[in-house]
Amino acid sequence: MNGRVLNRRISKLLPFLVPILIVLAVSFPHVAAHFVPYVTPIFFVMVFSGSFTLRFSDVAQVAHHPLPVLVVLLIVHIVMPLVAWGVAHLAFSHNPDIDAGIILQFLIPTASTGFAWIVIAGGNLPLALVTVFLDTLLAPLLIPLGIKVLIGASVSVNMWELMQSVSLMILIPSLLAMCCNEATKGRVSSTIGPWLQVIVKCGVCIVILASGTKIAPLVRTFDPFLIVIALTMCGLSLVGYLMGIVGAKILRADRETAIFVLYGSALRNINAGAVIAVAYFPPAAVFPVVISMLFQQATAGAVAGIIERRVPRRLS
Repeated sequence: MNGRVLNRRISKLLPFLVPILIVLAVSFPHVAAHFVPYVTPIFFVMVFSGSFTLRFSDVAQVAHHPLPVLVVLLIVHIVMPLVAWGVAHLAFSHNPDIDAGIILQFLIPTASTGFAWIVIAGGNLPLALVTVFLDTLLAPLLIPLGIKVLIGASVSVNMWELMQSVSLMILIPSLLAMCCNEATKGRVSSTIGPWLQVIVKCGVCIVILASGTKIAPLVRTFDPFLIVIALTMCGLSLVGYLMGIVGAKILRADRETAIFVLYGSALRNINAGAVIAVAYFPPAAVFPVVISMLFQQATAGAVAGIIERRVPRRLS
């Protein structure tokens, strides 16, 4: 079986694999936990594989056409936080800790894992790379400001830790892959490209298994109130995709850019959110952030399947 055939088959199975993997991780966290120490190196390989078709000239072009990046940042840091604030105050005004957790989830930066999903769905990688890096630089300013304005608390964000994380998982492997592609003038990427896509998809499956262990204790409590919170976070997650569709339509984006706007608007760096929630907020505020991991991966897989089958070559 050649790489292209295997890649197509995995692409068709991925929307079904994601929820199955989440259920397995929640049901058998002690087994899935074995993958946790390997998440960072796996993600390094995923980003390297996904970036292998990039050229430095592709990234440089983003500076000449920055509007899609600005639209994503507008959705991520203004539109969705305000939507989350409104929903949290309407539904959970009696529980300020839950209220704070819901808002916090939509103040954190766009997700590094979104890069992998953009690779899988065939989105614009230079835009994704620049946006993740830029949003990480802005996070130490925007997160405390958002928390102060919308929640009424004061926190400080460790910029050095954020920069280390994004450098290790996004910037370094992307730069290495671009150097390899430049050195071979694109010949190697065209030859092994399908196999690299297979590596990215397998890596996503392992990352989902490892991530699922974090929500296992929460999901298995079966507290009815927690189900209400979980459904709320699921709904807000879908609103993020809706805002991405609106943004893509406003831009009259081509298919690759539309996929970037879609995932860039909807996916969040939940690990960063969980760290902030644990460090600065009561335990109840952590649940809305961590449970979002469940829906973020499941919806990302479902959206990838829809894109594979139905998204036209132009949104207008």
